[in-house]
Amino acid sequence: MHNCSIRIFVLVIVLISGSAMAADQLPDWFEPYPLSTLENETERNVPDYLLPLSQIARIQGLLRTQNEMRLSGELIRRTWQLATGNTPEQGFDHVRDQLLRAGASILYECSSRQCGASNLWANQVFAYANLLGVDSTQNYLAAEIATGHMAVYSVRRGNGRVYLHVDYIHSEEMAARSENDTHWQERLKNQGYVILPDWQLSRDDRVLELLQLMSDRPTWQLRLVLHQRVASGDTGLTESNAEAQQLEALFLDTGVDRDRISVYGVGALVPSVLGEHESVLTVIRLQD
Repeated sequence: MHNCSIRIFVLVIVLISGSAMAADQLPDWFEPYPLSTLENETERNVPDYLLPLSQIARIQGLLRTQNEMRLSGELIRRTWQLATGNTPEQGFDHVRDQLLRAGASILYECSSRQCGASNLWANQVFAYANLLGVDSTQNYLAAEIATGHMAVYSVRRGNGRVYLHVDYIHSEEMAARSENDTHWQERLKNQGYVILPDWQLSRDDRVLELLQLMSDRPTWQLRLVLHQRVASGDTGLTESNAEAQQLEALFLDTGVDRDRISVYGVGALVPSVLGEHESVLTVIRLQD
């Protein structure tokens, strides 16, 4: 009994440590620039992180932006010095390409003096003086990824050294939502159907995920059933059928074969599925 308690305690510690380590790392898909040297790394919780979405400037001694986001989460900050012979653009494009492959949304990007003064990025935004460089060599982008947001900055200093900097703001809420999004696709694969409550709240995202799923699984045939809450005493069939026709047309217009997709609207006729939700999408896999 004593040994069992020790094993359980050790397992709990390992799981907690593993979770903490995962939160303190860059995303799994991220690869540093080849032959670069990690010069600075920090991790800390940030209750109010400024993510610039426009050129930055100093006005009356204060940092100003026309557009910005205020974020909270775990900040994972890394700065690399690139090997001699590499340019700021090469380091920047290396990270940008990875972001796009990971499905990131680029919220803003700039280069050269369009970004503002390098000393503001170095000292006010990223709090690392070694990023102070020549304004005309700057590159910056802000991106949203499945598990948070990322800021990428590259610059060449006056002494010729090239730096690449990444701020990753990890959001537990976004990470959990991303994990749930992945789980519904796994459930569809394993059990042949999945029920997605309140799907209309993220309609565009769900449609894109279904399109990607059908692209990844070219032999799959799917049947979609739309459930929709309506006013008391109305079945909602008219509205639901119209929505079904529009959704099916969208799939066909994007190149999905007609024999692979069928969409039906049942309104509020299946209350056991609709429950307390305003809308529910049932996805049924007909064939592997």
